[in-house]
Amino acid sequence: MSLQKKTVAVGAALGMTAATLAVAAPASAASNYIFNSSKIGVGVIHVRDGNYTRGNYDTVLAAGHRTSEFWANAAGYYIGPGYCGYEWTLTGGSWLLTDDSLDPGQHYIPTTETIQVSAARC
Repeated sequence: MSLQKKTVAVGAALGMTAATLAVAAPASAASNYIFNSSKIGVGVIHVRDGNYTRGNYDTVLAAGHRTSEFWANAAGYYIGPGYCGYEWTLTGGSWLLTDDSLDPGQHYIPTTETIQVSAARC
């Protein structure tokens, strides 16, 4: 049975017409990306759900690449032990340095913020 027929069937069982079963479409997700300006790969997180493909992150973002190459948005990034980094935020078409002392670990970003990250040995 199709979803539409199931919806009508459920509505009929509840004494409603199909017209009263309108479902709101989810809001479109914001679009952002993470740019890796490092000479090394950086772990990146697609959705902040605690369930990451590689433990602390979902995949490695190679140097010089953006998460928009494979996702419409990103939730954060991961810097491994022994590394530290810098973070810039894209503001009005320019990169603004927002953190010059990133520690190792997970770093989350808003879905509306595009960032550049650079990691290196501390």
